[in-house]
Amino acid sequence: MCESRVYSTRGELLMEDVVRMKVEEGLVKLWDVLGSLKEIRGRILEIDLVSHKAVLEVCL
Repeated sequence: MCESRVYSTRGELLMEDVVRMKVEEGLVKLWDVLGSLKEIRGRILEIDLVSHKAVLEVCL
């Protein structure tokens, strides 16, 4: 499978083994291989499919 890691712009690991991402009303929803959901207020800055990495700008 092609799981990815999601990081903040500060380099903080937000979630591992992400298989699905969805943007909805200012939230980025992340699901891992086990179906766990994490919602983060922010926006996607970069997705690198080769290195299986995404970067989010997190809003506090």
